[in-house]
Amino acid sequence: MLKQRHEKQLGCALTEAFAALVDVAAKGRWGGSALVCGTTLPHVGSHYEQQRGKVLRRGKVLACLRPVSITLQETLLDPPCCVKLRLHWRLEPKDEGACVLLDARYSLNGAAAFRRRHWHERIHGHCARMLGLLEARVVQGQET
Repeated sequence: MLKQRHEKQLGCALTEAFAALVDVAAKGRWGGSALVCGTTLPHVGSHYEQQRGKVLRRGKVLACLRPVSITLQETLLDPPCCVKLRLHWRLEPKDEGACVLLDARYSLNGAAAFRRRHWHERIHGHCARMLGLLEARVVQGQET
């Protein structure tokens, strides 16, 4: 099992950070392809499927503990590659806002094992984009 850890400091309350996290996590999963304000909480055990380019993302919501964490289990199919991915977001209160920790654990199956660096960079890029969208979503929410 390979691992990555990403962290982002946000200047907002824990509840605002969690609402923004649900909006960002829903994009491209259970909430469609657009970033929508006020997305409903995912139901534990619910499944989703999204095709983007050649990659098919199939996933399941493993846990959603309001307002502290969301855990998703996904399979990324990019024939002949298959990646099993587990994303766990955890929010922690800080003196000046909230801290978001994103743990990505993944295993490479089939031809993906031969493209380890490629998948490491893809997953790293995805996590960085998610945290960037989360930060932008929080700023947008503070401006309105």
